[in-house]
Amino acid sequence: MNQGNGDVTAHGGRPDGTDDNSGDAGYDDNDVSNGYDGYEVRPGVPTADTYRRLRRATGLGEKSAEGAAIGLPNTWYGVTVHAAPGPADGADPVGMGRIIGDGGCFFQIVDICVLPQHQGHGLGKRIMAALTAELERRAPAGAYVSLIADGDARHLYAKFGFTETAPASVGMAFMPRPAH
Repeated sequence: MNQGNGDVTAHGGRPDGTDDNSGDAGYDDNDVSNGYDGYEVRPGVPTADTYRRLRRATGLGEKSAEGAAIGLPNTWYGVTVHAAPGPADGADPVGMGRIIGDGGCFFQIVDICVLPQHQGHGLGKRIMAALTAELERRAPAGAYVSLIADGDARHLYAKFGFTETAPASVGMAFMPRPAH
């Protein structure tokens, strides 16, 4: 399922951005890391191969091996979701999310995804909670944080304080083609 520009899509519950077990109770730090529900959100970025696999399997669109190898090390902050129990270093991630940007003035949340067979457990919400908590902790005052909300994912992002910018501004994209 390819959605919009393929750069940011929340796949953490129902299509309206809600999930079956989240309610509106807010975010509890213990929900993110302890794996009590069979999932654990960990800081870090996936390998380039895993990154490409997750994007492909969740419909975010293909990224080249070269692009992934260059881009992933430049992640400002990222998280991966692992199905627990499993060895801390061996289980393949079932979801991810990243923050990219200049580290001071501008940040963008990208690559929010959860494998289809693991959706409906509030994992998109937990990914967003971990990313926004890190922004609150480390981003300088006045930093501009943006994302592109595909489809109903905007409902999830709104729970974390994101507001639509249209009509004052609209998202635009450009994809360069390699010279031959």
